[in-house]
Amino acid sequence: MHRFFANKSNFLNNLVVLQGSDVSHIRTVLRLTVGDEIEVLDGEGSLYLVRLSELKNKLIKCEILSSEKNDTESPLKIHLGQSLVKGNGFDVILRKAVELGAHSISPLLTERTVTKSDSDKKIIRWKKIAEESSKQCGRSSIPKISNSIVKLETFCQQASDSDLKLIFWEMENKKRLRDINPETAPNSASVLIGPEGGFTQEEVETARSYGFHSLRLGPRIFRAETAPLVVLSLLQAKWGDIG
Repeated sequence: MHRFFANKSNFLNNLVVLQGSDVSHIRTVLRLTVGDEIEVLDGEGSLYLVRLSELKNKLIKCEILSSEKNDTESPLKIHLGQSLVKGNGFDVILRKAVELGAHSISPLLTERTVTKSDSDKKIIRWKKIAEESSKQCGRSSIPKISNSIVKLETFCQQASDSDLKLIFWEMENKKRLRDINPETAPNSASVLIGPEGGFTQEEVETARSYGFHSLRLGPRIFRAETAPLVVLSLLQAKWGDIG
């Protein structure tokens, strides 16, 4: 069954209103009509079975038939600071990060970032990718994509409340994730992943000054598109909901 997201403010009594690109998708692409049923998520852990009751050019009204809890979010809120990478690599990383349960994703501009992005257009695109990926993998909420491309130090400052702060650096020769064993399981983790050329020594020192642990993933160096998927999988297996 087709699934859509709607803001909680769009739920009115026994109705939910769909707007924006969902309208043309339902009318033109899916060719649904009055009486057809779809599923709508409110982004807060509830799933609604609804019936299309009124189709207009700019909005669709749906009658709520039933609702149930559908919380598929990980107990570990991972805030991913991912450096921009070449080509469409960030798009691929974003889709996989959504599947792997990242709570929020911030595109980073770092010293060795090669790609220079038209940030406004890219941010809009990335938010759309996050929404579509959330629908496809059954997420009960859409991960937050930052409203702008941020610098590493800004991300570090915003991570002040995270239980766990990690920066992955191929030049680290001592600590790995398996060496991080807090007394209580973390509820949140802020994670920094570098671009193709990795982080500079200065960037790692900056992160450390904000309480980040610098870690190495293993004896091999991963591609920029592979590293975040490995990190997210390991974190979810250790403290989240995978495995």
